[in-house]
Amino acid sequence: MKSISLLAIAGLAASAAAQGVTLSFSANTTTANIGDTVSWTVSASFTGYTDATAYYGGHVGSWDASDAGLGTSGNFANLLGFQGVAATSNGASVGTINIFNSALLGSDDPANPIAIFTFDVVAGAAGDLSYGASGISTVFPDDGIFTLGDEYTASTTSDTVHIVPAPGAFALLGLGGLAAARRRR
Repeated sequence: MKSISLLAIAGLAASAAAQGVTLSFSANTTTANIGDTVSWTVSASFTGYTDATAYYGGHVGSWDASDAGLGTSGNFANLLGFQGVAATSNGASVGTINIFNSALLGSDDPANPIAIFTFDVVAGAAGDLSYGASGISTVFPDDGIFTLGDEYTASTTSDTVHIVPAPGAFALLGLGGLAAARRRR
């Protein structure tokens, strides 16, 4: 009897360990000039749920840029059913994310993965821009209106956008160098 209980507990622990959420940040380009706008799409996927009505419930936290000084975020669009507060710009990072789906409100889309948010970044400095997430993601194991969600710190994957000075800036630097060389003569 004890061995059956231990096996059942071990089985539950193994299935719980297999559950999780991944947030993926996809950019519309791999290289951008300073001044260009880069569009990002955030998608969520979850693992470890067998009920076909399980759904991604939402995220509360932020989308954290690898370097917030590389640009300015804006043009935020929540692709889930509802939003608690409006997202805010913190340089290239996006703060106060509070987006969600709800079976009670009829927005329990079981798509997996599911696109959950889009935003733009106007590139402002040279460097490599990618994203991570902080906060809590929720998955509901089924579409019952009284079902409690499971909370996760999501793992993340991200494209990297290489931001380079605009070609015109290189031309101006070249002309400046020619002018400086001429003055020396």
